[in-house]
Amino acid sequence: MTQEPLLQIFKSLFVYIQEHKVLSEGELKLKIQDCLHALTTAERAKLERDVGGNAAAQIFTSITSTEKLSVFSPDLRTKINYQGEVFYCLPVHGYLAAELESAFLRWAKLRSPLGALRDVLREFLERSGYVIRSEPAGADTSYLAMLAEKLEGALQYRLRLFIFPSIKFVPQFLGTYPVLHEGKAEAEKVMVVPTEKTPAPFISFVREYDVDNAQIWILEVEKRTVNPFIGMPTDPELEKNFANPEQARKAVSTWMRKMLVVE
Repeated sequence: MTQEPLLQIFKSLFVYIQEHKVLSEGELKLKIQDCLHALTTAERAKLERDVGGNAAAQIFTSITSTEKLSVFSPDLRTKINYQGEVFYCLPVHGYLAAELESAFLRWAKLRSPLGALRDVLREFLERSGYVIRSEPAGADTSYLAMLAEKLEGALQYRLRLFIFPSIKFVPQFLGTYPVLHEGKAEAEKVMVVPTEKTPAPFISFVREYDVDNAQIWILEVEKRTVNPFIGMPTDPELEKNFANPEQARKAVSTWMRKMLVVE
């Protein structure tokens, strides 16, 4: 059979894999789709016939198992579970922890686009009566900043919010953004992160870091909900619009007790 489109895909994936060494399952599948979309309609149709079915699935299996479509197939047979996600790495590569962490952060950005998180947060805040003022984008693409304000009679509520694609981006931010550590602040500081497949990243965060006077909220894009994780807002309207604040706080309390038992 003609190998040219398949060889073209494998060459492209080989370069990407050699660059990063460790890829999440989701990232690998997205890269395969990108390669397929680069083919013409006729090339994709022929490739489907040649591999005998779904080309994306067949290529993924070829890369992550011993069932190879070609001798030119990259080999990512080594499978690792990390922070609730599945990752693959080169079988001869003694992967470094830093590479695995980097792969997790790359996948977090891909699976949780900041724009999608911002839209859900905006809905939540506007439902609570806030006016949103997005701040100019900076050089750091790992987060978005927003300012939300609300005037209710003599009371004025101000929130400075930072949106991240994963709680694992927060530690570096804590050390580089001094306003988070001010004792008296003009606005409540809130870091907003999406849910994860397991509680592991949140448990690790609570174990290792202190957010001082800031809050952390957890956002679920599919359900378009927001819940508290650390801290409590002064505005009671926010509390009313959290999806299930009591259950969220109970979960955090349970994790904390388990951590104390382990320690």
